[in-house]
Amino acid sequence: MRLLTLFTIACLLPFSAAALGPEESYPDVEHETPLTEAELRAAFTGQRHLGSYNFLNRDITSYAFEETTEADGRIRHVQQGRVDTGQWEIKKNVICYDYDDPQLRQACFRMYVRGNCYYHYQVSVEGYPKFGFTARSVIAGETPNCEPSFV
Repeated sequence: MRLLTLFTIACLLPFSAAALGPEESYPDVEHETPLTEAELRAAFTGQRHLGSYNFLNRDITSYAFEETTEADGRIRHVQQGRVDTGQWEIKKNVICYDYDDPQLRQACFRMYVRGNCYYHYQVSVEGYPKFGFTARSVIAGETPNCEPSFV
């Protein structure tokens, strides 16, 4: 009976993954186009994003963060009560964050969108290539409609 149950689950897994559909899964960065400069400006200028990282850092135990990208180029990042400030800019369809804290390196990202969720894919740190998914966010006040759910 146990073997039959495991077999049934194994057979159904591909169907459950396919049922998610493109609006409910991570972007395919090899084949999809990231947000353009104009789309980045519309989504981030003067906005506060609430999000979740896929890693923990700096003795912080919460994945959740809040980041405000002011129209004048200032940023304010809050994670587990720690506040970091700095500057942000958009160049060539990439958004870059440079914090005042010297321990936080300048990092740049391509952004992809699913529903109303923004997927942050790092492309460089301090100008050197570094790739990978780092976080998801949604504009404050919106209910995320992406899967998997935020942490």
